[in-house]
Amino acid sequence: MENEPEKGIRCTMCFDMRFERTALYAAENGFSLISSSLGISRWKNMKQINDCGHRSASHYPSITYWDYNWRKNGGAVRMLEISKNEEFYQQEYCGCVYSLRDTNRWRMSQGRDRIKLGVKFYSNAKDDED
Repeated sequence: MENEPEKGIRCTMCFDMRFERTALYAAENGFSLISSSLGISRWKNMKQINDCGHRSASHYPSITYWDYNWRKNGGAVRMLEISKNEEFYQQEYCGCVYSLRDTNRWRMSQGRDRIKLGVKFYSNAKDDED
């Protein structure tokens, strides 16, 4: 799986694993709804994420997966605005080690530095942009 492309079967398996754990936690702790913020990212396949969420929730009759499209009506722009105002951490890759590896390979091929984990934050400052 480590050489599968971004948005491929590797991502589906990762999402399934994480949503399964989320749905189980929700069922065990009396929550009736689960969702994800992954869909706000333009780098993610919203259908892939929502399919995994619905699949996991379907194993628990009391759980519903909410597949709201956060990208609509300026949601992605609002996310960036809030992230900059609050100076949230800006992760520059998917989150898995394979994505980090592949992103760093691409960056190096473009003459860019490797990602430095834990140091890049959203900011309103122009010189922070990469």
